[in-house]
Amino acid sequence: MSFRGYWVVMPVPVDVVADVAPVFTPLIDAQAAAGREGLERWRHESPGRPDVTELHDLAAPYLLDDHLDVLFGIWGTHEAAGTFLESSCRKGYPAVGLAHALRAERFLALPGWFGHFVLTPQEVRATLPAVQAALDLTPDQRSTVEQRLYDILDEVSEEDAAALLDDLVPVWRRAAATGQGLIGAQAVPC
Repeated sequence: MSFRGYWVVMPVPVDVVADVAPVFTPLIDAQAAAGREGLERWRHESPGRPDVTELHDLAAPYLLDDHLDVLFGIWGTHEAAGTFLESSCRKGYPAVGLAHALRAERFLALPGWFGHFVLTPQEVRATLPAVQAALDLTPDQRSTVEQRLYDILDEVSEEDAAALLDDLVPVWRRAAATGQGLIGAQAVPC
């Protein structure tokens, strides 16, 4: 069976954050609590290719799929407002790919749970330095990260792979500069 996984990170007004946080944040927090043991295993994994099924299960790419109508509404309403991150992959999950590519130490500097988060403007500003540091790669590091990204996301386009590595920091900066919140979500539309 084929599917396409998406990861979208979009700046949104404060009222949108206030509307969705009571629904999304408890789901994300519950998944983080349930995944602590798996997270520790992933942190200490060997440098080779992880058990992809275990990493996908840990990342819970379907976590917010019961709320796709809300996510699509937000994305449709705010996509014309400016820069946002959208990456997709056939038979894969972009945020999972970025997690594997960056490795645990860098990826876990990002807030939320494997690409799922709802952040207030204050949280956006507070987390910006860690996001910038996580994606601040030397040319050699970038080459290694790109190779790991392609290793786990077998069918990702060059454009979508580049979006994962190049678009997150500008989106975060835009949200911080404009006083907006951020919503990040993986989704697998039917």
